[in-house]
Amino acid sequence: MTLPDKKTAYWLQLISYFALIGFITAWATILSPPTSFPIALILITCVLPLFLPLRGVLHGREKSVNWAAYLSLLYFIHGTMEAVADPSTRLLGLIEIIISLAVFLNASLYIYRLKKS
Repeated sequence: MTLPDKKTAYWLQLISYFALIGFITAWATILSPPTSFPIALILITCVLPLFLPLRGVLHGREKSVNWAAYLSLLYFIHGTMEAVADPSTRLLGLIEIIISLAVFLNASLYIYRLKKS
């Protein structure tokens, strides 16, 4: 099995990063909106950090893609906590785990391909 080339790795990491942003936004607004906190506060604390490295991720910059990978690990921890702690959001937590791992692995693949070329 061969690894994807640099362009494919770039698109994989970009798609998975946008999937994480979209999923977290959908979770906080549509799928399971919070009842005790304002939705805007949840969006600011959960989605805004993902927008910090976005410009560099769009341009394929190594440092920004690394930071996006590191940020995805926080969402992995959050998804694990939700999957274990609350049975009503277990499926959403598992989806978040899968997407955050996809972001991390695809970003790592892209950085690997960037270093090779």
